[in-house]
Amino acid sequence: MNKNFFSATIIIATLFCFVPEAKSQIGAYNTTVGIRGGTSVGGSVKRFVTDHDAIELMVYTRWKGWVGNLLFEHHMDIREFEGLEWYIGGGGHYGIWKVGKSEPPWVYKATEDYAAFGVDAIVGLDYNINRSNWYISLDWKPSYNFQDFTGLWWDETAFTLRYSF
Repeated sequence: MNKNFFSATIIIATLFCFVPEAKSQIGAYNTTVGIRGGTSVGGSVKRFVTDHDAIELMVYTRWKGWVGNLLFEHHMDIREFEGLEWYIGGGGHYGIWKVGKSEPPWVYKATEDYAAFGVDAIVGLDYNINRSNWYISLDWKPSYNFQDFTGLWWDETAFTLRYSF
C-alpha cells in the first residue's frame, strides 16, 4: 500500500508542476509539507525562520517502529544551477519500538519496548521542480543514539517530495 500511495503522489505532483496557477518564485516559500522515502518512510514539515535557515520536523517509520526528528538546517544556493540549493544542519531524534509490533535490528527477539534518542546531522540537496511549488530533496542523515545497544545509524538516506505554500 505504501508503494501505491507513493506512486500516486509522484504522479499528482508531476501533473501540478505543469499547471500555470501553481507557478511561484524560486526560494519564495516559507513552509513545505512532504513525504519521505528511502531507508525509512514518513513525512516532513519544513518552516523557514530566515532567508537561509529552516526548522524541519520529520516523522517516519523504520524497523516497524516510529522515529521523530527536529532539525535546524542552513540552506546555501548553488549559483551554477538555478533552483538547486544544498543544506547542512543538525538536531535530535526520539524513536519508539513496541513489543509484538516491531523487532529492531539490535535485538535478537523483542521482549520489551525499546526507545532511542540522540543527535543527528543532515546534509542534502534541494531542487525546485520547473519553478513550481514542488521541491525534491535528497539527504543523508547519520544519527548517534545515547543508548548502549543502538549506537551509530549512518545509513539514513531519503528522497523527499515537498509542496510549498
